[in-house]
Amino acid sequence: MTDTRAAYVPRSAYGLHIGGEEISAADAFEAVDPSVGTPWAEIPQASAADVDRAVAAARGAFASWRRSSPATRQELLWRLADAVEAEPERWARLLATENGRPIREATVADVPTCAAILRFFSGVLRDLRGDQIPVEAPDTLIYTVREPLGVIAALIPWNSPLITLANKLGPALAAGNTVVLKPSEFASASVLEFARLAQGILPPGVVNVVTGFGPEVGAALVAHPDVQKVTFTGGTPTARKIMAAAGEALTPAIMELGGKGAMIVCADADLDAAVADALTGIYMANGEVCVAASRLLVHADVHDEFAQRFTALARTIKIGDALDPATQFGPLVTAQQRDRVAAAIARARGEGAEVVVGGSAPELPAPLDNGFFLSPTLLADPAGGTSASQEEFFGPVTVLEKFTDDADALQRANATRYGLAAGVWTRDLARAHRMARELEAGIVWVNKWFDLPVGVPMGGVKDSGFGRELSAETLHEYSAPKVVNVDLSVARPRLWGEG
Repeated sequence: MTDTRAAYVPRSAYGLHIGGEEISAADAFEAVDPSVGTPWAEIPQASAADVDRAVAAARGAFASWRRSSPATRQELLWRLADAVEAEPERWARLLATENGRPIREATVADVPTCAAILRFFSGVLRDLRGDQIPVEAPDTLIYTVREPLGVIAALIPWNSPLITLANKLGPALAAGNTVVLKPSEFASASVLEFARLAQGILPPGVVNVVTGFGPEVGAALVAHPDVQKVTFTGGTPTARKIMAAAGEALTPAIMELGGKGAMIVCADADLDAAVADALTGIYMANGEVCVAASRLLVHADVHDEFAQRFTALARTIKIGDALDPATQFGPLVTAQQRDRVAAAIARARGEGAEVVVGGSAPELPAPLDNGFFLSPTLLADPAGGTSASQEEFFGPVTVLEKFTDDADALQRANATRYGLAAGVWTRDLARAHRMARELEAGIVWVNKWFDLPVGVPMGGVKDSGFGRELSAETLHEYSAPKVVNVDLSVARPRLWGEG
C-alpha cells in the first residue's frame, strides 16, 4: 500500500437525477470507503415525493422515447458505452473506493463489461420485431408488433453496480422504455456518476436516479402505480418484499437473486484447472457475487489432493487496500456484511464444519485495520450437512464436500432452494452432458467457472429468481406483443335482420 491513498474524490456534491436535472435532497447519508472504514462522500436521501417526481419525469419522457427510431436508440446506447470506456481508470478507482472491488478487477472486468453490454443491446435492438401469424381464413392478415412497456423501476445491488446498471438500462432503453434507477445505499455514487454522464447523451427523463434506503425509497418505487415493470438484482428476502409490494399494483417483475453454486469435481478432472477455477469462482469480487462457487463437491478419490492444493494457494492471496493495484482480495462492502458472514461461519462451525483456511479477519496495518476485511475462507463439511452447504453467505466462504458417485453429487448439488449456477469438471464429455442435463440451475459451466459473455441468457430457477438478462431474449422482458388483425375482404355473412 502506498503512503498516500488515491481514493476517489467526487467532482461536486451529489444530487438526485430527475427529468434531466441534478437536484438536491432534503437529507443525506455517508458513503464509507470499506478499505479504511471512513466516509468519503455524501449521498442524497430521496423522499417518497422525490420518487413520485422521478416516475412522473420518466412517464413524460416515455411518450417521445418510445417513438424514437431504432437508429437513434442504437446511437445513444453506443455513445454511452464510449463514454464509460473513455475513463477506465476513473471508474475503477470509484468502484474500489465505493464497495472495495480490487482496482485490478474493476479495470479489466467491470468497466469493459459495462460498455460491452450497452453495445450489445445497441446492436441487437434491431432484431426486436413481431411476427406474421398464419391462419385459415384467406382474407385475414394477422401480425404482431413489439411495444415497450413504459416506466421501468430498476433496483440494483452494491457488489457490481456498473455491470448491473448496464444489465438493466441496456435492454430497457433499447426496447423503448424509460427508467427510474434505485441503487443500493452502499454503492450509489457510481450510479450517480453514470447519470451525470448520461445527462449529456440521453433526452431528459429517459433515465432518472433516486438514492436512499430501501424502506423509504425502494418501497415507494416498486409500489408506484405508474411503474410498468420492476427489475431487481439482490437477495431473496428483499425480493419477497418487493414482489409483495409490486403484487398489490399488479406489476410484473424480473428477479435475479441469490445462489449456492455447486462446483462438481470428478475423479478424472484436471486438478490444476479445477483448483484455479475454484479459487476464482469464490474469491473474485471478494466473494460477494451471486454466481460464486460457494460449494465444492469433490470426488473422494481426489478430495484430499484438491483440498491440499486449494489451501496452499488460498494462503498466498494478497489481501489489502482495494485501491492498490497489487491487491488480489479486498474488503467486504460494510462492517455489517463482514459481521454477517463471520456469524454464518461461526454457525456452521457450531454445526460441525471445520475451518481449513481463513475464517477470521486478517491482521493489517493502519489505516486498513479499520477496514471491513475477512480472510478468504474454506470450510470442510464432507457430508454437506451444515448450513454452509445450504445458505448463501455472499462472502469469501466456500465449503468442501466429498462425494462418491455421480448420482450422489447431483442429488446433493440440487438439494438447495437455489438454482442459479453450477459446474462440472471432468474429461468425460458424455458425463458432462448428462450431469448438465440433471443439474437444476440456470447456468451450468463445464471445466470453467465465472464465464458470462454478453449474449448468454443469465438467470436462475427455484429461489434464484426468474427472467433472463444479458441476452437477446431479454428484450422480450421489456416489451409486449400487440396483435393487429386485418380483414382484407368486404363480404359479411348475413347474421342479423331479415334473411
